[in-house]
Amino acid sequence: MNAQVSAHRPFDPPPAVDTLQGASRDAANAAVAGMDAAAIDTLRSDVQALPASERQGLLNELVTRLDAGNLTRLHDVFGQDAVASAVDMRAPADVREAYQATSGGTTSAASTAGPALPPMDIARIEAQQRQRAQDDFAAAGLDTGAISGPYQLSELARTHATEPAYLAELVRLADDADLLASVVAPLHGLYSRDAGGAYAFGGADGDAAREAMTHALGVAVERGVLSEGGIRHAAADNAGWADVAGRLGIDNVGRTQASSDAATTLESLGKDYDDAKKAVDKLDEELNTFLLRAGPLTPEQQADFIEAFRSAEGHAEVYAAEIEAGNALAQYVEQHRDALLDSAIRDPAVAQQVVDMLGRLADSGHGEMALELLSEIGAAPTSALGEAFAAHAETLQGELFERISSAAAVEIVGKHEGDLDAAIAELKALFEPFKDAHSLFKNLKGGVDSFVEGFRLLEQAGDGNFDALKKLADGFADASPFQRALSAAGVVIGAVKAAENGSDGQYLEAVQGFASAGESGLNLLAGATKHFADAGRLAQYGDDAARFAAFATRLAPALGVVASATSMVLNAQKAGENHNVGFAIAAIGDAFSVMGSAVSAFPGGQVPGVLVNAIGTVISTLGGFIGDAIDKHQTREELRGYLEAAGVAPDVIEQMLFAGEKAHEVAADLGLDAKEFQALIAAHPEIAESPGHLAAFADLATAAGIPSDQVQGFADALARSNPNFAWDLFGIQSALPTSPSDRDAMLRDYLEANYPQAFELAKAASPELFGDAAQQRENARADYERDGASPSFELALANNLIRNDDPAYRAEMIGLLARDGRLEMWVDHLAGYGGKWAEAAASAIDDAVAAGVIDRATADSLKTTLG
Repeated sequence: MNAQVSAHRPFDPPPAVDTLQGASRDAANAAVAGMDAAAIDTLRSDVQALPASERQGLLNELVTRLDAGNLTRLHDVFGQDAVASAVDMRAPADVREAYQATSGGTTSAASTAGPALPPMDIARIEAQQRQRAQDDFAAAGLDTGAISGPYQLSELARTHATEPAYLAELVRLADDADLLASVVAPLHGLYSRDAGGAYAFGGADGDAAREAMTHALGVAVERGVLSEGGIRHAAADNAGWADVAGRLGIDNVGRTQASSDAATTLESLGKDYDDAKKAVDKLDEELNTFLLRAGPLTPEQQADFIEAFRSAEGHAEVYAAEIEAGNALAQYVEQHRDALLDSAIRDPAVAQQVVDMLGRLADSGHGEMALELLSEIGAAPTSALGEAFAAHAETLQGELFERISSAAAVEIVGKHEGDLDAAIAELKALFEPFKDAHSLFKNLKGGVDSFVEGFRLLEQAGDGNFDALKKLADGFADASPFQRALSAAGVVIGAVKAAENGSDGQYLEAVQGFASAGESGLNLLAGATKHFADAGRLAQYGDDAARFAAFATRLAPALGVVASATSMVLNAQKAGENHNVGFAIAAIGDAFSVMGSAVSAFPGGQVPGVLVNAIGTVISTLGGFIGDAIDKHQTREELRGYLEAAGVAPDVIEQMLFAGEKAHEVAADLGLDAKEFQALIAAHPEIAESPGHLAAFADLATAAGIPSDQVQGFADALARSNPNFAWDLFGIQSALPTSPSDRDAMLRDYLEANYPQAFELAKAASPELFGDAAQQRENARADYERDGASPSFELALANNLIRNDDPAYRAEMIGLLARDGRLEMWVDHLAGYGGKWAEAAASAIDDAVAAGVIDRATADSLKTTLG
């Protein structure tokens, strides 16, 4: 039944340009299909009013999403030539073929395909064809490199011209055997020409051979054995392949002046950026080393120290040069975007340069631009543009994808001034073109559903639900490329939220899963750290105080959170083998530099605790890795100048210069912050006469159990007994035992014998370390270290328990066995002996329960074993 349509029914409003921008595939097709003539006119007017770059950008976006019929409808909007050109570059292969047929053109596949097969058992027939191709190829000896190989191959192609599967398999075999290289060789191939432009292999036989070979190559393209993109790139440096491309109707072939210019300019800009970045990396390495040698500084002192270094003669220009080089690269890409991508289609060298360029953009604070370009390249893998980068698929879907996603997330969060909902919405729009790129979901089930689920997890992380981030972290080792990219964005979003609501502890717990992913998980966190730091560098450029203050408010606390996470994972992995932690160390150094500068820019001077704590974590991590690699050319006088600029007291500066990076370790061991540590060495400069003096004092304070709030008083008490106590403690180091427990015991004995006032302070602070019970525990540790490694340790330790029935001694021995996971094994062994050994063990187990070393349930189970 035909429905009556009222003439008075109002028309739906025509789709606006902004409705089509960013629309999904289904929504875009529905919108264009529903347009009437009036709507087309309106859309044409709106489009023509756009700036040329925006008009081209909208068309480029639409050709990756619209079907052939709807693309034809856009002829009146953008112009047929513009639509056809965009389709050639960006439309998927099936859409491109359908469009060309709809618009009156022909495709290479249509012009070269053989006769249609009858409706028979096609799979069986094609299997037979492939087998015959393999047999014929082997029988003809076409893998031997004979000069006649190209002609023999064309003869097989001519004989089997109506067998598509045969032809495709024949081309595949020839490609694998490097025979195709001979077919298109410049001097002796089927398509070779002489100086006058005539084919070297002329006449009817030559024409027939080329026609047969071209037909076979066209079928191979149609069946996916070869790609148009591969032929384009081969044709850039090979006239034979250029001839083949022309015969197959493949366009956008051959270098042009524009593509050559693009290659030259990109190479120059890339080198400029790499050189500038290398110079900055060298300066940052020097800065980090100076900070290690400086010793513990307050956040304010660190900020002034860093500022003094960055503004020193010759330094400011180096930092500015890196930013300027990155901006110059980004500006060129923005202005020549389409020309670059067109050149990449024609020239494999430019395609490689574009891939390298994406990484440079991400590392120079232009991650959003890099993600836009990557999404355009990956939106339609079978388009001319997608095929141009097929050889780089592993790179573009690997670590580079993560890197770009992380950089873009930082940039977008900063742009939206910390509004995570708005940032996530923009990220989702940028990732939308990847939705149908199935290779990105290859390790996930659900296909498109995984895209939806991935962004649900990202939104949950933005809401402070770190279980979502934990889910991404726990599956990271085996994750798909898309999930890894979302993890990179999630690490950024989660850090911002954690800094915002003070849940950095939950964040650190959530990202621990990345540690189990090895180097890849560490690099993910390090990448986020670096991109936050890059944002800080960019904000500092040009002395824009307001811009850097905005960074300090929004992103510096998040940088502190993620830098702490990176430090945590780095420390967890540093003892492992085969881990390349250099990138992570460099990223942490960058973070430390920027965090220190952010302190001075933070509004109101109220620095978030997470930022201050992170600075300590980062410097500690750096010290653990590169503290022994101090560059000798960095003079004491230069370091003195930076400490003076930081406002460190003159007397403290002298001792800091003596102590070096050991000061960080000692301050951490004693639980002192920078202010407390500086006060300690100001009051007792002899403590910091050398790294050895510092270590000797710290060892005594630790052995005596001195809490951090009593370290100063402990030093005062030592000085009252002996003003030269630091030299005294330094002098006895060589006489101390090597065993840690024996060493601590001897230090406590030495304290009691030589420093009575300090001894009384220590005994009051940590009574459990002194007296008879403490002595018995020390005896137990000494006996355990002596006998615990013997072949018959079970009986040796049991004999010690028989000889010493002190409860403290016995409880300590049981605790040491439990600590080392040997308690059950020890009990099992003694159960076979029974008698006095089992009795002593049972009694010692009861003493351990009374001392709180083990619980009653464990004790009862062990005693049941003893019988």
